[in-house]
Amino acid sequence: NNSSNSSNNTGHLTNAPINIASIRDFARKELIDIFNTYPGKKALVLDKSLSGPLGLVAEVDLLKKHGVDQIFHLLSDDLHTDCSTILYLVRPVLSSCKIIANQIHQLKRSVGPKRNFCVYFVPRRTVLCERMLAEEGVYGDIDSVGEFHLDLIPFDEHVLSMEHPTSFRECFLDGDPSCLYY
Repeated sequence: NNSSNSSNNTGHLTNAPINIASIRDFARKELIDIFNTYPGKKALVLDKSLSGPLGLVAEVDLLKKHGVDQIFHLLSDDLHTDCSTILYLVRPVLSSCKIIANQIHQLKRSVGPKRNFCVYFVPRRTVLCERMLAEEGVYGDIDSVGEFHLDLIPFDEHVLSMEHPTSFRECFLDGDPSCLYY
């Protein structure tokens, strides 16, 4: 049984007093379901802060197996891809929504296949972000706006993390407790 766990990189989670591997498996299944909703080749555009936590839930091989052809970090640069589905996986931050809107406008102007745009907020979407996408004129171009509930990430048999590295600064230095709600 340990050999099957180590092949899935969960061997370190099997000795936990509670089944921590099931938390990881739940997030993995939700992510696969998101990818399987959209047929064909997909470009995954990730919030840079999600790369590490996502890697603890799903390996690149698994993403590719479910149609992810290209992986990009969400940067203010133009996005160049020939994939028909662009799937954004981002934290609910207004600056990210602005970049997404700029990239959607850029891709709509470019020559290529008709594209499907999907935005998934981690762990929850906010009305503020949806409003920003609408104000930027792209909300109607987005085929799906959803949530990927990556709330707890198992690191070890006794360690779970919410992986929100800026929460202390946002809450106590900036006086903005909104990160506690998403």
